[in-house]
Amino acid sequence: MADLQIGKAPENYAVLPFYAGAAFFLLCTGITLPWVVSELHGYYAMPHIVALVHMFTVGWASMVMMGATYQLLPVILEQDLFSSRLSLFSFSCLFVGAVLLITAFWWFHSGWPMLTGGGLIWIASVAYLINVAGTGGRCDQHHVQKCFMVSAACWFVLTTSLGLWTAFQFVHPTGKPVSDLLKIHAHVGVAGWFLQLISGVSSKLIPMFLLGKSKKEGLLRRAFVLQNAGLLFFLVQAYIQGIGMLTWLAAAIVLSGIMFQMAYLYDAFRHRVRKPLDLQMKHSLLAFAFLLLAILSIPVVYRFDHQWSIVYGMLLLMGWVSSLILGQTFKTLPFIVWNARYKQWNGKFKIPLPRQLYAEWALQWQFRLYVIALWLLFAGVLLHIPMIAFAGSLCWLGMALCYVWNVIKILFHRVQIPEHVRAVYTGSTLQ
Repeated sequence: MADLQIGKAPENYAVLPFYAGAAFFLLCTGITLPWVVSELHGYYAMPHIVALVHMFTVGWASMVMMGATYQLLPVILEQDLFSSRLSLFSFSCLFVGAVLLITAFWWFHSGWPMLTGGGLIWIASVAYLINVAGTGGRCDQHHVQKCFMVSAACWFVLTTSLGLWTAFQFVHPTGKPVSDLLKIHAHVGVAGWFLQLISGVSSKLIPMFLLGKSKKEGLLRRAFVLQNAGLLFFLVQAYIQGIGMLTWLAAAIVLSGIMFQMAYLYDAFRHRVRKPLDLQMKHSLLAFAFLLLAILSIPVVYRFDHQWSIVYGMLLLMGWVSSLILGQTFKTLPFIVWNARYKQWNGKFKIPLPRQLYAEWALQWQFRLYVIALWLLFAGVLLHIPMIAFAGSLCWLGMALCYVWNVIKILFHRVQIPEHVRAVYTGSTLQ
């Protein structure tokens, strides 16, 4: 990350709580998945499955994505974060809201816990939008990554608004059927919030870590326009007419935008200087393989509905989104902590590298267990063999433990200073 202006990085309290919170919820998915795995063969809207989905989407994915945005956007734009306190406020609302909402879904308490949790998550999304838009507004230069991130924040607010409205329908049913609202809510969240933010962040981080650049930025601009145009068309059409044949047209427009974005990443990959891929980049590139599989499975999902809907959701949440986060966490988090702990000591004595802040063995086992877990889970669900799926859920728990171990190791890292240097800098504060 040396080519980024790290001087504009925000305060640690604005970013690090999100990584800690995300690790907590990933561990929660690992603990609850063995209990829920037997229900993966049934209807996807069962309370335990809905609770697990929100552990992934709100607690795990949204948590770390918000933190990554607060860290990366000011650095890309070379502007200070609009408000670090607002960032911490959004984390508090998101964390408490996620706990309340997931608990309400698990026991299906459709009263105040569900509405309060949904309301807090909505407040967190609005605070996030204000922070992102405020930071972006300070920069007059055009950055396509800024467009993606601001757009993602807008879709995030719309996603939480639809989610809160859906939760309200459980208490006081009015208007459209809940099943229709759930489908719109889910697709806006995945294709709006997740896709937009991943497109913006990955188009910056992946070429940078590969030491590869693409001069075809027009591909990203086309991706931005097509993804948003297709999603807007879907939103209007689905709300007015419901999910139907025109939905395929909206999907085709969004998919064409995804292809342009992946073409940009492939061009950067083809021109990379760093030929060997480390585990973090293997995680990240594997994520886009899962995205392609999810896209290819759409006709099957449309034909067979419930069973393949579970597989489709697993490809997106456990495959595409999770694999990308699992890889990029150990590219970004060690650097953030290293910059805070060692920036003042750089050049004065030998200091650890960012990659030395985490345990390599845990990262290796994380990758192995992740791949094994998904193979077993997909096989168990598709073949209707609960024991295989249960074994996969245990591997997922093991993967989550490896991830959490490394995150804790990084967050609580203490400065390593030789004794002869410590005697010289006795007046300095060591963290």
